[in-house]
Formats: sequence, structure tokens, C-alpha cells
Amino acid sequence: MIEEYQEVLAAHPELLQRIVSAVEPCYPLTELEVIRHAPDNRFLECALAASADFIITVNTARGHFDRTEYQGVKVLTPGAFVNLPAVQKLVQKHFGAA
Repeated sequence: MIEEYQEVLAAHPELLQRIVSAVEPCYPLTELEVIRHAPDNRFLECALAASADFIITVNTARGHFDRTEYQGVKVLTPGAFVNLPAVQKLVQKHFGAA
């Protein structure tokens, strides 16, 4: 996954370093091949290993995260995620009226 981010964030090495220093490595025991773009499967594998409820991504083009759910993990865009009622409630609680 870090290799994928290195390619995507090549022009922003400082952001990549902040991400790398803030995350904990994930080593899932199951390797999946359910998404055509193979690197995206690594994200799904880690989401399943962590019992995540969501994968938040803008990468919903055909062949990437083009389904709304994978094995119980929902796929949402950032906009759809922040508009969930539970997320809106947290935003209002912590940051006041939006």
C-alpha cells in the first residue's frame, strides 16, 4: 500500500512521510483478487483484517472500487462519508455548526 501511495503522492513527499509516520502496518492473512486493479485489493484486505466499516476513496472508477460494498465493507466517497448522519452529528459535536 505504501508503494501505491509513493506513486500517487510522488509530488508531495512531505505528505507521504506524514502518512507513513501516522499509520500502523497491516499484514492480512488473506490475499484477495476481487478488484480488477490489483493494488486496490490490498486496501480491501486491510479493511477486512481491521474489521473496518468503510473504505473512503475517490477511486470509484470501473475496475477500482466500483461496487458499493465488498464483503460487508462499504465504499464511500469522502463527500458521502461526511454527509452520513452519524458523521454530521460528530462534526457538530466537536466543531459546532457546519
